[in-house]
Amino acid sequence: MRADIHQQRPNTMASVKVVTKPLLLSTAVASVLISSQAKAIELDTQQITGQLFDQPVAEQAFAVDVLERSDIDLLPVTNIADALEWVSGLDVRQRGSSGTQVDLGIRGASYEQTLILVDGVRMNDPQSGHHNFDLPIVLEDIERIEIVRGPGAGQYGPNGNAGVINLVTRKSVDGRSAKAQLEAGSKDYDRAMLSVGKTSGNWSHFLSAAQQTSDSYIKGADLDYTIQQGNYRMVHSNDTHTTVLGLGYIDKGFGAQGFYAGPDARANENTIQRHVYATHEQRVNDLLKLDAAINWRQHDDEFFYMTYAPSVHQTNAWQARLRAHLNNQLTLGYEYNKEDIDSTSVLNNKHEREYSSVFTSGSYDLDVVQLAGSVSYLDYDGGDSYFLPVAGITLPIGNQQIYANAGKSARVPTMNDLYLNQRANQGNPDVKAEETDSYEMGARLNLAGILTRAAIFKRETTNAIDYTRTAEEVAADSAFISRNIESIDTKGFDIEADATGILAQYGLRKASLTYTRLIQDFSTQYAQARYSQSQFEHQAILSLAYGITQNLSVSSQYKFENRYDQNGYRIWNLGLKQSLENWHWAVAANNVLNAEYIDSGYIDAPGTAYRFELGAEF
Repeated sequence: MRADIHQQRPNTMASVKVVTKPLLLSTAVASVLISSQAKAIELDTQQITGQLFDQPVAEQAFAVDVLERSDIDLLPVTNIADALEWVSGLDVRQRGSSGTQVDLGIRGASYEQTLILVDGVRMNDPQSGHHNFDLPIVLEDIERIEIVRGPGAGQYGPNGNAGVINLVTRKSVDGRSAKAQLEAGSKDYDRAMLSVGKTSGNWSHFLSAAQQTSDSYIKGADLDYTIQQGNYRMVHSNDTHTTVLGLGYIDKGFGAQGFYAGPDARANENTIQRHVYATHEQRVNDLLKLDAAINWRQHDDEFFYMTYAPSVHQTNAWQARLRAHLNNQLTLGYEYNKEDIDSTSVLNNKHEREYSSVFTSGSYDLDVVQLAGSVSYLDYDGGDSYFLPVAGITLPIGNQQIYANAGKSARVPTMNDLYLNQRANQGNPDVKAEETDSYEMGARLNLAGILTRAAIFKRETTNAIDYTRTAEEVAADSAFISRNIESIDTKGFDIEADATGILAQYGLRKASLTYTRLIQDFSTQYAQARYSQSQFEHQAILSLAYGITQNLSVSSQYKFENRYDQNGYRIWNLGLKQSLENWHWAVAANNVLNAEYIDSGYIDAPGTAYRFELGAEF
């Protein structure tokens, strides 16, 4: 039987022990594969540098991971959410399957405390963080994914208390390229994708489209879906400037049974997102660089619950940002945001708000030690204001590094937090912004060729927002109400060990093991809090990829998670892929162990599923 999400807290140590057998089995498989392969595969040794930080020195003071295109290609996945499932410390909680609806938290924080960017432009949904991953970007168009844990990217505005995910799209190709891919799998899953790119002189154009459908993975339940999306980008770049224009559209229609209410509560939902953004970087001279960004994002949400009249919502979000970068060491900037909602399920139907921030960030290399930091001032809706400093330090010791950082951040309430008016859930116009103090100390080490990062961290959130009920409201079966609970304190550590470099000579293209441990203290005056007490306590991820031949590879991703409100569960995904001159085929099996668990909401997560793909490039 699957664990009930309200059950008594399970025996943690007993749950942790179940991780051992699959880990040993995966390692044994890798050992057999290693012994059969003598030919070394040359690794790309290029230094990884992201776009979120203008100064490489600043990046070193924070926990930053980058998934390059080559890393993504090793994973047996076809959507962004499934790719992020295998990043240490990320809590990717999905309702339904294949990225239908995604809540992404970092190191035990709520999904509302994660800032989502595309090419550095904000994509968070003002209605609800449940829609943050309604992104009209196909995975095949992603050049890399940058992940910052902690408050290190304060210059991108509020809601990044726990961290930032930046999706960087392709900006150029050699001449002209096109990709086409067809997929089919269990539960009548199918997907078709086409992506075209062309670079001529200083101009590049990219156009992509995809459609994905599937029947319900639980017989008789409303969990089928159809997703259609399209995206266009234009890039003009020369020695003095780079301009990017992006347009996107995504339409998701899906069964939402058990997403927000009990597992037998039938529901359907349709969401549509449209966005347009433009960025411009002007390189004035060697000492001065200016950049600007404007963005419009519109999101429609139509929700049908049982026999009730549908809830219809539309939000609009506008953003403008201007920055000046001086001498590659100092950045000054201003950001303005305006958001509105028109909904049948919020108090008084229509609301709008504004918030803005001014910020400065910089870094300085003293050889012996490297310093980085930022200061931002957030003015929220013409009333409350927040002063948000962040500081980081890096101590290089040969090829090793010790780093530490601390900072303050804020998360503004969503429109649902403030104004939702439904039978089971009620917003609260008096709810305040969340405030978070974060601290981290870590090290980056090369231990006999094993690249290792280890960190301890602490995060204290006051005025944390959750949907709560008092004891009297529980007894009366009243609605959950959005309120500020007293605090959530999270302590923990994570460790990542990557042995790909030393095992490459045996054919390993990926060999890494990560572990994250969280200890959370909840201080609340309410009898029930819906989201705060469902974070994971233990997470271990083992990722392996092996080149059977130069063109044929097998991948294995194993993950163990144990949550505060569930027994531990184990997920094992396998993939086999062959890449030839201009085409490839692949097969994948997800949740091979058929783990039974609830990822998010009240409905069971998908069991074992299979997929076949065939792709061509021309």
